[in-house]
Amino acid sequence: MRLKSVVLLFRLFWLFIVRRVFGRGLLASPAARLSAIFLLVAVFAGFNVLSYVVIRQYLGGTGLLEPVLQVANASVGFWVLIAYTLIRVLFMKADELLKLSFNLPVTNKERTMAFALFESSLVLLVTVFVFGAFSISTVLIEGTDYIPRVLASIWFPAISTYLLLSLGYYLLERGLQALRIARLRGLVVPMVLALGLAVAFPQTNEQSSQIAESYVFGRDYNAPVLLYAKLQEDVGLWFSILVLLATSAALIPAIVAIAPRNYVPMRRFFVFLPSCLAGRKFGVYLLVLFRSFETMVAVSFIIIYSVFAWLEHLVLPPYALALITFQGVYAFSNSEPLRRMVTYPGRTVANYLRLVGSQGVLLMVVGIPVITISVAQGVSFEACLPVLGFCLSNILISTLVGIAFPPEKGNPFTVIIGVLLTMIVVMIVALGLNVFNFDPIISAAIFAALNLLVVFYSILGMRRMERIARHEVVA
Repeated sequence: MRLKSVVLLFRLFWLFIVRRVFGRGLLASPAARLSAIFLLVAVFAGFNVLSYVVIRQYLGGTGLLEPVLQVANASVGFWVLIAYTLIRVLFMKADELLKLSFNLPVTNKERTMAFALFESSLVLLVTVFVFGAFSISTVLIEGTDYIPRVLASIWFPAISTYLLLSLGYYLLERGLQALRIARLRGLVVPMVLALGLAVAFPQTNEQSSQIAESYVFGRDYNAPVLLYAKLQEDVGLWFSILVLLATSAALIPAIVAIAPRNYVPMRRFFVFLPSCLAGRKFGVYLLVLFRSFETMVAVSFIIIYSVFAWLEHLVLPPYALALITFQGVYAFSNSEPLRRMVTYPGRTVANYLRLVGSQGVLLMVVGIPVITISVAQGVSFEACLPVLGFCLSNILISTLVGIAFPPEKGNPFTVIIGVLLTMIVVMIVALGLNVFNFDPIISAAIFAALNLLVVFYSILGMRRMERIARHEVVA
């Protein structure tokens, strides 16, 4: 394996993503790009300020920062698993990104390692977004002497956890190839990751409780996840670094050796529902949505969450239903071939209603059993209604995200940017309504008006994308 080829492919992947993200959809406008970058930087700066104020007000000078840092250390693995699951699931559809290198003089192992390096950079960005504010605030309050503790408690475990997850993933992929079901990895891998989250969540909570109990009773708490922090405290930072380097030196060659040598394309659609539905346009949209890889992944996560909530006796409203509503992000791009196969694809408003209506049918099919399970666990039906309202609104919002930031050629990074920007805007609107403390009827009217605005801009965006496809306007 040639390291130079891996680095060149890594740069090629990033170049493709940057050009694809900033060259299509809403971000094609320079003003929109600058606004998005400014908004993301402002949000990260706001997280830092908020974290600094909270830590300084409630933990500064109290001696409680040490157990809080241990709790953060214990939860690092869980958050890295969340970031890894997010990136891995989104990039499982990015086969067309790999196809960019098929005509280049590189081996499949070099291609796999370059893509793994690309994914690791994205996981690092997500981890920085999650733990960056806490790390920076802790150092600002406690001084630079706290840097070794932060490194050993958060960042060293994060690196080792990511390498272990990568090794586990490639072992799983090797096993699927041996069983000749590698084409189904798009369904198997997310289910395994969801099971991992279901197992890691209670363990993380249990460890956090034990850390707090040990601090209250003045006992020392030791666990494998606190290894780097314990070594830094007892021996020093340099010894922790040596252990990290030794661990990485053992895991990285193992990852390189176990990475599959052969490329197996992933199955993107599953035969589900009778084909006779294709006799009508709305039925075709239903088939595209129900048979897609993204829908199967979302349904798998919801099933695993529902079983986990039942076994753990979690009496919570069915918030997991929100996962199914994010299919709107891919609804427009997945159904684009339907509108290009015919001379006249139909009116834009009708196509938009088919997009949203098919997602409404999917929500109903999945929502009825999930809500029934929640009610059987003791959740009142009235508590489920706000979740349904949020899901219906999120269908409209996610469809707009998929139109404004189209995930073409399996490009999931556009989806991440679009969802982040949308969540930021929604949080600002919700915070504003909470600050002004409007009457519930007025708040409902404002939300209804905002949803109508989302529908208007979605139809406007679809009309423009259709005109671009007909070469009537410049992209």
